[in-house]
Amino acid sequence: MNFHDAFKKALHLGGTLFAVTAITGLILGVVEHYTSQAIARVELEARNAAFRIVMPAAKNFEEIVAEQDDFVTAVQRGDDATGLVGWCFTVNSKGYGGEIQFIVGVTKDGTVKAINILNHSETPGLGAKSTEPEFYGQFADKSSLPLKVVKGAANNPDEIAAISGATITSNAVTTGVNGAVAYWNKHLKGAE
Repeated sequence: MNFHDAFKKALHLGGTLFAVTAITGLILGVVEHYTSQAIARVELEARNAAFRIVMPAAKNFEEIVAEQDDFVTAVQRGDDATGLVGWCFTVNSKGYGGEIQFIVGVTKDGTVKAINILNHSETPGLGAKSTEPEFYGQFADKSSLPLKVVKGAANNPDEIAAISGATITSNAVTTGVNGAVAYWNKHLKGAE
């Protein structure tokens, strides 16, 4: 094979490889575009469901501009037909396995109505138990604030019983809830 034939063959193979790569890239780009929209839609639906869980009396939720904060990343105002019911705070707190993202519902009088864990990377069988009602249910209707984590049974209204073997996760969630209430106290208390 002479140089000219080898060059033509290499050029042909290079062109074929370029075409296959370009088509593959185009297909991947289209798939990413549509799947990212679907993922965003599913995440929005999950957040809206969490708002309804932590603030069931509210019928409408409107995102407000949130001040920068260590825990609170977004704030939704919850209203019913008569006006303000409370606030839904999207909170990120550092757990054992990484960030724990959850929603905290705080009524207009400052009571923690409920929480709902959205995402976490906690250890299965330990910190992952934060998504079970036995743990997150302890935060329902808490008005003795700030809350603190205790090992064993919670005997006082300001106590949250730690998940056995997952004190870091328990503290992370409780600290995030306290952070949401502190945010409410600083920025939203008395709002109508």
